[in-house]
Amino acid sequence: MRFIGKFILFIIIFWIPFSTFAYSYITKVVDGHRVRIFHIPSTDTYRVKAVAVNTGTTLQSLIKSGRGVAGINGAYFTSRDYLGNPDTTNAVRIINGAGYLYSRYFPDTGISGIFGFLFDYSPILVQNNMYGSRDLRENFNAIFLWSIESGIANFPILLANGVSLIYQYNSLGLITDKMKMEWTKSFICRTWYDDVKMGTIDSISMMDVPDFIRQFGCMDAINLDAWGSLALYDKGKYIVGPGRNVMDAFIIVRK
Repeated sequence: MRFIGKFILFIIIFWIPFSTFAYSYITKVVDGHRVRIFHIPSTDTYRVKAVAVNTGTTLQSLIKSGRGVAGINGAYFTSRDYLGNPDTTNAVRIINGAGYLYSRYFPDTGISGIFGFLFDYSPILVQNNMYGSRDLRENFNAIFLWSIESGIANFPILLANGVSLIYQYNSLGLITDKMKMEWTKSFICRTWYDDVKMGTIDSISMMDVPDFIRQFGCMDAINLDAWGSLALYDKGKYIVGPGRNVMDAFIIVRK
C-alpha cells in the first residue's frame, strides 16, 4: 500500500506540469483532400485574435507584432480600404478592442460576415446587412457588433448556426467561377463547443467547403483569402506559403 501511494504521488507530481491545454496543428487526408488545421479549444491556454496593419506585410511579421506563435492569413484588401479613402469594399475590421474601425460603410457589413472575438475571447460570427441586399441573411448576431474585440470580415459566409449559405449565394450569382475551381481554400470557424478551427483544404470547390467543414464540428464559418495570399505559420516556420504580403491575419496568442 505504501508503494502504491508513492507511485500515485509520483504520477500526480509528474503530470501536473504537463496538464495544461495547448492548441494543436493537424494535417491529414480527409475524403481525398489534404487538410491543415489549427484547433484551439475554448479551454486552451491560447486563444485567437485578429491583427491588422495599413500596409502590406508578411504573415510572419503580423504574428510577431501581435506576440503570437502561429496564424493564418485573413482577407485580401488594398490599403485604401483601411485609410478612409474612396473604395469599393464594405469590410468591417475591429482591432485592439479600442474602437479602431476600418470601414467606409460601418456599421453595415453588407453580405460579408465578420468572424471575431468578444472581450471574453469567445468566437462569434456577426452580419449586419442593413439594406438586406438581394434577400440575403441580414441580422445574424448583429447586436454583438459593438462588443467585438477583434475581427475580420470576408465573403462568403460558409456556415451560420450550422446552416450553409453557399447555395443561396450561388443562386444569386455571387459565387464566381474562380471560387468554384477545385483549388486550396481556407477558412476559420467556431464549433459547437466554442473551439476555433482554422486552416486550409486542398483541391476543393467553394461549393463543397461548408459541408466538408461540418465534419470538424464547424457551426459558424467564413471563407478566408487563398490563392496568392495563402499562408500558414507555426512555431517559427511556414507550413504553407509565404504568399504575397497581406494586411490582416488571425493569430494564436497566449491568453
